[in-house]
Amino acid sequence: MNISTLPIYDRVTRSNVDALLRGEALAIWIKGLIPPDHCEHVYERVRATPMRPLPIHYTREDGTADYHPHANVSRPGVDVQLDEYFDRLTAGSDEAHPERRRAAIASIMDDYLASVEPSNQVNTGLCAPYRRPCDALFDHLNEACGIELAEFNGRKMKFGTLLLNGRSERYDDPAACPIHVDTVPAVLFPSIQAQLGAIVYCRVPSIGGELRVYDHPLIPRDAPIPPEVDHTCPYRALKPSAGDAILINSRRPHAVIPGRDDDRLANIMFIGSNGTYPLQIWT
Repeated sequence: MNISTLPIYDRVTRSNVDALLRGEALAIWIKGLIPPDHCEHVYERVRATPMRPLPIHYTREDGTADYHPHANVSRPGVDVQLDEYFDRLTAGSDEAHPERRRAAIASIMDDYLASVEPSNQVNTGLCAPYRRPCDALFDHLNEACGIELAEFNGRKMKFGTLLLNGRSERYDDPAACPIHVDTVPAVLFPSIQAQLGAIVYCRVPSIGGELRVYDHPLIPRDAPIPPEVDHTCPYRALKPSAGDAILINSRRPHAVIPGRDDDRLANIMFIGSNGTYPLQIWT
């Protein structure tokens, strides 16, 4: 399917979400979800917060995982990425010993929740006295089609990480914006059949900052991106304004372009479907 013909919906309905989950739509783009003054408040608070840059997770052509050394990315209150836990889970999986496997998964979940809970508290404080942008999107999705916190191993997940992409002179350098997909391994969420990425934008540069979605079918779960998918492939660029929210199918190859003249600040989360409603949300 040529993505140039795929629709971009301007509102959330179950039929629009279903089309996006099947790969039959490019995006759902909700304009003006968050007031501009709320966005500016969050950005100024985040920019004044000391943060350690985090590398971006990506998959090599041979299917192995690595972390991109050049991406200028920070997350307030977060020292690790969920992808790192996925890597530990995959590397330490032991299907021949189910009890050992269950213990490893429980340990990883403990570490993940211990890391994410302080992040949520930091983000809530940075957004105060306003609500987090992700909470506004959660309410919007819940009213339109139903959504709840994802649960794994009897534990409720968290959602709504703030992600700051710093400005960069290499804003259009492929090395600074790796093409990737976002999927949770089947071993972690076996019931999740399809996955969306949801982004609420608080700051968008005038040069760069767009989300590029590449013309390639959805990548099967736990499969690497084929080597022929690169920055020479056709794509569609989604350039939001501050306050907009965009949902895409996160299994379609995409890339985030850094800004040259300003930062990009977004509140990010993932949405999964097990084939029915309500949807599941986490970060």
